[in-house]
Amino acid sequence: MSRRHISFFALCLGFFIIMMDTTTIPLVYTRLMEVFDTGPGNVAWVNNSFLITYAAFLLLGGRLGDALDRKRVVAVALLTVVAGAAVSGAASTLEVMVAGRALMGVGAGLLAPQSMAYISILFPDDGRGRALGIWGAVAGLATATGPVVSQVFLAMQAWRWVMWINIPIAVVALFIVVVCLPKDCGDGLRVRDSLVTGVYGLGIACVIVGLQLFGGSLWSPVLGSSLIVLGVGATGLLIKDELKSNRGHILPATVWRDATFLRTCLVSGLLGFSLTAFYLPLAFLLDVRMDYGAIITTVVMVTIAVSNAIVGPLAGHMSDRKQPEKIVRLGLILFSVASMLIGVIGLIGANGRATVVALCAAMAVAGVGTGLAFAPLANLALVGSIYR
Repeated sequence: MSRRHISFFALCLGFFIIMMDTTTIPLVYTRLMEVFDTGPGNVAWVNNSFLITYAAFLLLGGRLGDALDRKRVVAVALLTVVAGAAVSGAASTLEVMVAGRALMGVGAGLLAPQSMAYISILFPDDGRGRALGIWGAVAGLATATGPVVSQVFLAMQAWRWVMWINIPIAVVALFIVVVCLPKDCGDGLRVRDSLVTGVYGLGIACVIVGLQLFGGSLWSPVLGSSLIVLGVGATGLLIKDELKSNRGHILPATVWRDATFLRTCLVSGLLGFSLTAFYLPLAFLLDVRMDYGAIITTVVMVTIAVSNAIVGPLAGHMSDRKQPEKIVRLGLILFSVASMLIGVIGLIGANGRATVVALCAAMAVAGVGTGLAFAPLANLALVGSIYR
């Protein structure tokens, strides 16, 4: 195995942690409510804090990677993930756990942008589509693995390992990064660009926190609406200023005006939103509605992971040679159909062998859909060729 493939493996490990963490915590909410003697609204912040800081630091992570040595940013990000996982897993209070998870989100936000950038660096001419396919397959595998990991550790009465499991994975990734990942020195840190990027991140965080506050106490919707207006307004003003002045704090003005790139980002965001909303109801369907144990739940979850892992690299390879948008459309259609089928099975299905087979079939179709969509979307974003 060449040095670049080993480096790519380390990046995939880091990305695996990020995606797995989006689906592990919700399944331990009940256990956390018992341990910390609190309600579901408070426990939800264990996962919300991770998602908020993750989203808030994505743009800053990308900016730092462009400005500084990208290899060092990756190393710092992995160390931050390790520290956050250690703190949250050892927490004796809910507040400490939320803080640890927020720290993990910071590390994830710094790490995620470097993965895509390094794919372009490691595979500049050949194999980029296939690498993106593997990268997308890792996302599918990780999100499907999350609920399984939670089920296993809950059955072992070791819920803290839902957080601690990230530590050995991150340490292995960090070792490979230090030894194998090539340096990529940036163009220098510009204070104004960094500050503007930070404000963008705060705007995104305001929107997410505002959405989280809806459905709370009497004044929560008011505060939530205020934060959403503040976040959207600040972000909109910054984008308007960038387009007017051509300063390019986040992206060059030509990219902001590139409708094909923006459509790619929109579709990618909607797909990510759909996947995030897919796994939690699915986990409760299998655990509560169907009353399946850990073994059957694992079998169902592995089905989507395996089909995604098989199709993803093939789709990425095809996106180098054929029109990627057609592959993306097919993938989105299959994922939509599979989601509808799973919902119908959940409504009318009984707890029997036929239902398990039907669920596995629908999950396989969902895995094929996400596998077809992820890599071509990423490839389109890199080459700027969507819908042309």
